[in-house]
This record gives sequence, structure tokens and C-alpha cells, in this order.
Amino acid sequence: MTEAALQTSQTPLASARRTRWDWAAIAMDSAWFSLFAVWFIGRAVGDRNSLLQWISWIPTLGVVAFGCVWLACRAGDRRRHRLRRWGGLACAALAVGAAVRGDFKPWIDPVAASPQDIRIAQWNTDYPSDNDPRSITALANISAEHATEIFLISNRGSITTQECVHAWAGPNFSSAGAGPFACVTTFPIEEARVIAVTGQARDLVWVAKFVVRPPSWNGKPLRIAMVDLPSNPNLSRTRVAQELLVAINRGDLEEVDIVAGDFNALPGSTIISSVFPTFRDSWAQAGTGLRGTWPRQFPMWSIDHVLLAPNIRAVSSVTVNPGVSKHRMNIVSLRPR
Repeated sequence: MTEAALQTSQTPLASARRTRWDWAAIAMDSAWFSLFAVWFIGRAVGDRNSLLQWISWIPTLGVVAFGCVWLACRAGDRRRHRLRRWGGLACAALAVGAAVRGDFKPWIDPVAASPQDIRIAQWNTDYPSDNDPRSITALANISAEHATEIFLISNRGSITTQECVHAWAGPNFSSAGAGPFACVTTFPIEEARVIAVTGQARDLVWVAKFVVRPPSWNGKPLRIAMVDLPSNPNLSRTRVAQELLVAINRGDLEEVDIVAGDFNALPGSTIISSVFPTFRDSWAQAGTGLRGTWPRQFPMWSIDHVLLAPNIRAVSSVTVNPGVSKHRMNIVSLRPR
């Protein structure tokens, strides 16, 4: 062997130069893993920590969408980076599983109907709703399509006056208001009062109570609490939960069967877990389709909830687009246990 050949054999092979595709793959992988890590931390911590509550609002469906983009871009790369590809696929599978578990359920679990079933529509209208003909049309369509017995409306305006109610719901419906809330139903209304209002300016915490008596429940009343919580993202959700709990105790809410309204909080929020620990979300019990309620046209976040006490069972729960307002509408069928 010549001296030149010996030197060549002893020289290590130069590493392959990275191509533009390699750098693009690194950038995509970094973005995907970073987004997944931040989203995962947000899911784990939730809004219990006021400093980290922002990342809990990263929408799971948005993470799934970005994961699909990452998957499409990386599908053709079968040369190297197997560890990153398989790790990215595992992250995408976890995100899809979380979405199916908590944000979108494509199947229906049929339940036999019962004479005691009641259908409720919960809706946060635009403020002020006044007698907006679009809202009246939306409510009339929902009343006709879903045979709803109780409407729970926030930012009620004049669309819940008796004259307007007869126009969009029918002559058998009556309305009772308490603060910004209204209960429109065919059942006798025995109580409608504001429990508490606290806070300042646009950061108010509203709580009201309605009691109706469905004839099919053998004399048992249905006790409803309605809430409207601040939408200011700078407010600590823990602080809002504390204010809500103080307001409820001070106003003597007593026992209720349903808590509904615009919580401006995600499922699993400290507001729900600390103030209503024994209540379950109706969509988690019997939901189907998209869970998100805001914004109406592209519902990425579920901030409007219908929570049920242990003595109430959800039979079905869906969100529908009423065609007006920034919020979708919750339609829940329920019965006593």
C-alpha cells in the first residue's frame, strides 16, 4: 500500500452535508415538538397557576391541525431522522386522542327516551341582544327543530319579553328574568332571583337562580343556577373562582340541580373543579359532535357549560350554530336519576 493510500484510509469520512430539506425538516420538527410540549404542559397544569394559565388556552384542535401539517410535510422523508419521525407520530397520536376524548366525539350513544326527559337550550346572546330579528329567528328555529322545553339565555335584552317569547317560542311559553339572565319555559316558574353580583365594570361575576317544576317529575322541582363570569384573560382564574364561591355563599344559593352559563373557562378549569366539585359536564356525559362553543363559526374553545348535579343525568348533549351571536348554543336532554 502506498503512503498516499494509507493516509486516505486513515482519514475519517466526511459527514454528509445537510440539504435544504434537512434544515426544513429540523425547523418543522422543532416547531412541532415545541408546540406539543407547551400544549401538554398547559393541559397538565390547567389554569390553577395564574402565570401559566395562558398556555392552557392553546386549543387541542389547533394542535391536531398543526400535527396534520407536520405529518404531511414529513411523510415523504424516509431517509433519516427516524427517531424524530416516530416521536412526532406519537405526539400526534396523543393529541388526536385528547381531541376525541374532550373536544370532538364523532359517534352517538343512543339512549331510550323517557317521559321524564327535558330538553334545555343554553345560549349566551350578543350584548345587548335587544329585539334583534336574527336572534328571534334563531330561537324560533331552535324551538321548532329541537322541541326545547327550557331556554336559559344570558344577555337577555328584550328578546325575552313576553311578547317576543310568544312570537318565537309560542303561546305556551312564559319568561322570567333575573339580572342579565332569562328562563323561558313551558313549566311553572316558582323562583327567579339574583343571587349575587360582584366585581367591577366589565369584570362582573353574576349568579342567579331559577326554580321550575316539570309536571313529569312527580312534583320534584328543577333548581337552576345561571352564571356569567369575566372574559378578561388577564384575570386569574383562581381569583375568579374564589370570588364566585364567596358570592354564592353570601347569596345563599342553596342546592341546585343545574349550573349553566358563560363560564369563560375551559373544561377542567379550577373554577369548575373548586366551586362545583360534584357536578359533571353534560357534554362529558353524553356529548356528540363538536364540544366548542366559541367563537361560533370556528369553535375552538368550550367556555359555555351545562353542569349537572349527581341526581341529574344527561341523555344527549350537542352544540349547534344558531347563525347569530359569538357563541354556539348548548342543547342538552336530561332526566332525574
